Amino acid sequence: MRTALIAVFSFVSLTTFAQSDYLKYKKIEADDYYQAGRYWDAFFLYRNLAKSPEFQGDYSIEEQIKNSSRAMFHWKKTEDYRAFQKYDIAKSHMKELLVLNPYDPNRGLLPVLTLEMANQMKRRAIASRTQEGAADFLSKALDYYNLALEEGLKDEMVFSFIRQVESALEKNPYASKVRQPTTYDINYQKDKAEKARTIEILNQQNNQ
Repeated sequence: MRTALIAVFSFVSLTTFAQSDYLKYKKIEADDYYQAGRYWDAFFLYRNLAKSPEFQGDYSIEEQIKNSSRAMFHWKKTEDYRAFQKYDIAKSHMKELLVLNPYDPNRGLLPVLTLEMANQMKRRAIASRTQEGAADFLSKALDYYNLALEEGLKDEMVFSFIRQVESALEKNPYASKVRQPTTYDINYQKDKAEKARTIEILNQQNNQ
């Protein structure tokens, strides 16, 4: 009888231990899904975990259920508003998504949306019936192009777009007379100064 009880107790202990390990594994899996942007999968895994005795009432699990739902909402809105060329609203939802998950695989879309905003402003400038309106749109386009670069956009064409907009602004009588240095200007001057410094050091070494 005693041996049978020990056997039953051991079996229950092993089963409980295995169940605990399984749930911990599912929690790691849910976290991985969330970080990878698979919010739908993460949502259902977190919800199932919340029903288990081990995670019942766990605040972090409850929060991740909410966060997964919010993330799905913001990503859907980002896609929807981008499709309707409402890039500013799409970007605001993308920012909210990145607050929830900075590792979202679509995080590179943020500067792309800024680029699309810049291109939109440039198109409006071309379509504008007045030079004053064109100057306003061109100024906004220039700001957005530079912001896209600051946000990490890797696209050499942006520098060409910046020069095109600056050239159009210089010819527009309503454009601001005070020309602000752009990211392109700053990087160009920085590279120029570094090259000059390198040449100076090499000349000094050759003269020694």
